[in-house]
Amino acid sequence: MRLFDSHAHLDFPQFDPDREHVIQELSEKGVFVANVGVDLKSSWASVELARKHGNIFAACGIHPHDAKDFSEDILKKLAALLDWGAVAVGECGLDYFRDLSPREDQRRAFRAQLELAVEKGLPVIVHLRGEARDELLEILREVNPGKGVIHAFSAAHGHPRDFLDLGFHIGIGGPVTYKKNAALRALLREIPLERLLVETDSPYLPPEPFRGKRNDPGKVRLVVEKIAEVLCMPPAEVAEITFRNACELFEIPA
Repeated sequence: MRLFDSHAHLDFPQFDPDREHVIQELSEKGVFVANVGVDLKSSWASVELARKHGNIFAACGIHPHDAKDFSEDILKKLAALLDWGAVAVGECGLDYFRDLSPREDQRRAFRAQLELAVEKGLPVIVHLRGEARDELLEILREVNPGKGVIHAFSAAHGHPRDFLDLGFHIGIGGPVTYKKNAALRALLREIPLERLLVETDSPYLPPEPFRGKRNDPGKVRLVVEKIAEVLCMPPAEVAEITFRNACELFEIPA
């Protein structure tokens, strides 16, 4: 069963003790991973991992938490990083939940990265948290790359229709397995199968029964199994559909 984790952070320090072992196991199990940068350092680390491992693919971007430091120089360096074979721009977007950067800085950095994605012809990996939905949609409608994924989609994001209408995929992760998350499971039926991606956000958001432990891309299988249960489909079919969806979005041969 081929699996594609469309959002992970294998470069993060939680994987320092056993990163190569984890990636080797993923390769043996047929798991592909989009490793997503959050700043220049992690974006470069993602590129290095992708150049070393055939099942890892890099995304490069500046997370809204770091938008306060965004500059033209950082944008130029990010553009150069993308030319090393990155498959997407991101993780970028708006986070009005933690508000670790001023909101105007977040909007400016997000818009600039969307424009960069349009210039490079790449999809975007979008972070949305807190009461930022309307502003994020407004920016996407103004600068729409036409392809990308809304990462870690939740019931708090509202109905997925507005994002689907803009050409976006919807990324579903570990929280879909949580017992109290019936609202997200209900929304699964509103997402066309051809727009569905699965993700882990490793090392965060582990699925049941691993809450409180380090997540890893191999656990994307549990996300697939829960989605299959909700949609009354064979897990292997959900795995193959989401694998092909990710390959198509990121322009990776399937």
